[in-house]
Amino acid sequence: MMHCRRILTSLFTVMMVAMGLSAIAQENSEKSSESAESVIHVTPIEGAKTLLRSGRWESAFEILEPLANDPEAASLLFDVGMSTLNAAHNPELAIKDRNEVLDVSIAAFLAILAADPERVRVRLELARAFFMKGDDGLAKQHFDRVMAGNLPPAVVANVQRFLNAIRARKRWTAYFGFALAPDTNIGQVSEQRIIELFGLPFERNNEPPTSGVGLRIFTGGEYHYPLNQRTRLRMGVDISQRDYERRLYDRSALSLHVGPQFLISQRTSVSLLATTTRRWEAGRITSNDHGVSFEGRHQTGPRTLLNFDLSWAERYYREADPQDNGAVNNFIFGGRFYATSNLYFSGSLLWGRDRPKLMNSRNRTRGVFLGVNRDFARGYTVGLNGSLRRTKWDTQNRTDDGSLRKDKTTDISINILKRDLTVFGFSPRLTIGRTKRDSNKAPDDQDYTRTYGDLSFVRQF
Repeated sequence: MMHCRRILTSLFTVMMVAMGLSAIAQENSEKSSESAESVIHVTPIEGAKTLLRSGRWESAFEILEPLANDPEAASLLFDVGMSTLNAAHNPELAIKDRNEVLDVSIAAFLAILAADPERVRVRLELARAFFMKGDDGLAKQHFDRVMAGNLPPAVVANVQRFLNAIRARKRWTAYFGFALAPDTNIGQVSEQRIIELFGLPFERNNEPPTSGVGLRIFTGGEYHYPLNQRTRLRMGVDISQRDYERRLYDRSALSLHVGPQFLISQRTSVSLLATTTRRWEAGRITSNDHGVSFEGRHQTGPRTLLNFDLSWAERYYREADPQDNGAVNNFIFGGRFYATSNLYFSGSLLWGRDRPKLMNSRNRTRGVFLGVNRDFARGYTVGLNGSLRRTKWDTQNRTDDGSLRKDKTTDISINILKRDLTVFGFSPRLTIGRTKRDSNKAPDDQDYTRTYGDLSFVRQF
């Protein structure tokens, strides 16, 4: 009997211990479940804060970038940008590591500006990040736009020091881009098939307007070699290529320039360059230009930049067209005005003179160009451009009624840039435009219209 009581007591004890262990396990399981549930319900912004506290900037950026329209997320993105920008000042960082840190900083600031392009402080820090990375062209663009933001005098002076440093250390500039370019009138010819000469109808021999989609490639660069504190030697090249399915409409150009640049003051510079250009059409050399160009830039204030370009060249055509050889003169005076950090206007005036040997081809051109560009939310920049050119021929080129030939050419275009979308550093820009020329020289029927487009991907180094 005593033995059975002991057995029952032991079994009861074991059952109680088992029940206790089960309760503990269940309690721990519930706590674990609650903990897991709390982790699951952590918001992306709270998760980004945790990552920021642990110094994991890149991971925090990946969470915050899609949320840039949210004010709290934008504030944290600014913290990411500033933390990485400050970390890049560490002198012990290798150049490669520093650039990787700056890439995070630049991406964070760009994401904020894509959502709200009016944030001047963010644009200022973005300009500083580009400056630290050595992307002086992009740094200058943003510093120039920051200067239109009604800054305190101390900040203006600081930005000007950055701009002076950029000019002092400037060595290389380069660009590269490519585009798909549809056009309804590649050869810029008239649609008119029947014209009247001396009151009689005649059919034109040349081809009607041809449409097509071209591939356009453009690239170039320039090197500034310092001769002394105020003088540089500029050496540069520009290349463009436009190809169509029909080789007849292919166009190419290669331009070279070299000459001194004089830094007259912190805001003024002039250059005297020797220039040469060769052009090809359908794979054949069509003309060569050899001349000089006198260029100047002057910043009148924090918002306004003025420039001019006075050029003269002697143009030589193929041996089959020696009568078209002659001098080509152009004078362009223009400027840019930043109304705000995300809105600017540009314009220029053109005077041109062509003096080939053939008197009928001599003419004078006057023109005006106007443009406006504005940054919008969601990373879009929209630009509207328009131009008007009037060309008047010399006395040998007259119409049937004895008056001088006069042409009027108008062009209007709109372009949309998705500035926050980059693929290997290239951003897409869509341009759509229309050109129309009206001439009083009806027998030659010089009127034409064309509608064109351009989907380009541009990267500036």
